[in-house]
Amino acid sequence: MSLLVLDPVGAEGWGGVERWLWDLALGLRERGHRVCVAGRPGSRWMRRSADAGFALCEVPLRGDFRLDQAYRLSRFMLKEGVDVVATKLHKGIRVSGFAAKFAGHPPVVSFMGLVETRPGLRYRLTYELFLDRVVTLTDRMRDEIVSSGDLDPDDVVAVPYGIRVEDFELPESAGYAVRDELGVPRDAPVVLALGRLHLQKRFDVLFEAFALVRQRVPRARLLLAGNGRLRPELEAHLDRLSLRDSAKIIGFRSDVARMLSACDCMAMSSDFEGLPMVVLEAMASARPVVATSVGSIDAQVVPGVTGHLVEKGDVAGLADALVSVLSLPDRGRAMGRAARDSVAERFPLARCVAETERYLLGIRRGAGKHA
Repeated sequence: MSLLVLDPVGAEGWGGVERWLWDLALGLRERGHRVCVAGRPGSRWMRRSADAGFALCEVPLRGDFRLDQAYRLSRFMLKEGVDVVATKLHKGIRVSGFAAKFAGHPPVVSFMGLVETRPGLRYRLTYELFLDRVVTLTDRMRDEIVSSGDLDPDDVVAVPYGIRVEDFELPESAGYAVRDELGVPRDAPVVLALGRLHLQKRFDVLFEAFALVRQRVPRARLLLAGNGRLRPELEAHLDRLSLRDSAKIIGFRSDVARMLSACDCMAMSSDFEGLPMVVLEAMASARPVVATSVGSIDAQVVPGVTGHLVEKGDVAGLADALVSVLSLPDRGRAMGRAARDSVAERFPLARCVAETERYLLGIRRGAGKHA
């Protein structure tokens, strides 16, 4: 099979779907398939792909239906003998789907880490004209996507992604090195949050909860790794809560495993999610997870065993859950060990790659609805 992975993410963008597509690209190449990559020139996605030795097609993505862009991408598809195109979001679907019409109609598959189908004529036409299949992460998410009414149930499949636990088994010294770098005391209880600085993540709620945590665990620290347009607003929120001495926004970090090794628990305060990769990463790092019970997070975290779940927007409940982990470190470490065992058994990356491989092989060139 020859697979093209097109990611429309710009500049320094890198999220859960990028990690998902990246792990699949590497895993499928390891299994003997030809994998090539397309994306915006100079983006983090393309830089990493170049470093990994993938064949590249740079696409400016200035519009969805530019003929010069479609010609360039379709010629690349033909040159590489592309059987299937994997992409994300609506721009990726339209750009790759339009080009695919000039390249023998390899089926276009969208990988949806959130329920991202939208109503309206523009999106209905996107699905009808340019999209062949959807891969999502859980049966619940599949049902929500199908219930939108714009996709055939037979065209949507759930394949939970996975993780290599061994990538997150770092020595204690790695965590100390991160704490020293960031000026965090080695013996302070540390909460870590990771994610783009977007309203979805509700880091304002996390900050308010952490202000309550500090009243009960005065030595606690909070680290937030991520970038986004809300950074100035969130920095101002820390000032209003007088948390500057105990909470830091440290920007985007590519060394997620090292960051997790520096914390005592991982917090997620989102209003909505799918099956977030960062939760699996925290569990693989043997860290308990305190998260809002949204999306399919309850398929990852077992309350009282591998972490705690609270209702979205519940500041006091989030604070209580964090305090329960930070104030009982032995209990927190036991939950972390249980989390690692759980993710190793239930979410192995090898199984995700194998199931995705089987699915893509079944729909490769000639099996798309637009062929």
